[in-house]
Amino acid sequence: MTPRAAAWIRPLIVIAAVAALALVFVAYTQPSLMQHLADQLWACF
Repeated sequence: MTPRAAAWIRPLIVIAAVAALALVFVAYTQPSLMQHLADQLWACF
């Protein structure tokens, strides 16, 4: 891998991680979504 290509990998990983954390935060601010996911998980057992 070239140094130029390697220089792009770390920022992309950081951006992807921040985006995933932001999506999780938004999901937790909607109680109905969390209740729906909990009900789906509970239905598995």
